Amino acid sequence: MNICLVEKDITEIELIKPLWEKLNSIHYNKSVYFKSKYEKFTFDRRMESIHKKAQNGIIRIDMLLDNETGNYIGYCLSSIEDNLGEIESIFIESQYRKFKLGDKLMRSALNWFELNLVTYIEINVVYANDEALPFYERYGFHIGNYILKRI
Repeated sequence: MNICLVEKDITEIELIKPLWEKLNSIHYNKSVYFKSKYEKFTFDRRMESIHKKAQNGIIRIDMLLDNETGNYIGYCLSSIEDNLGEIESIFIESQYRKFKLGDKLMRSALNWFELNLVTYIEINVVYANDEALPFYERYGFHIGNYILKRI
């Protein structure tokens, strides 16, 4: 397997669209109360908020490229705004998940935060995506709040 990490900037954000749409589909399927949110959530709507963050801060996109197929198979979208680092979105194609590529993406994002002297970092995890929690806990992330929403 020949996978490399490629850094992109916001001008190339469209490259993550097919992967982001798969992630949104996973969120839709896992959602207990908010299926309609994910059903109506589009890549363009999500990118509006990312472009707003880019006006006041910095956006980084790390992508995993399978050199054998020429396909992007994962990404991590991160932001820094007002000394807050956020893993905005992270996804790896299911058949590649057993190769520790998520670790590669997380280490890259966390190193970027460190280089930019960011001390406060957060990740929002969709409710019912509990199997993702141990992955984030390995990097020192823990549940800080529950935000309840009324339908």
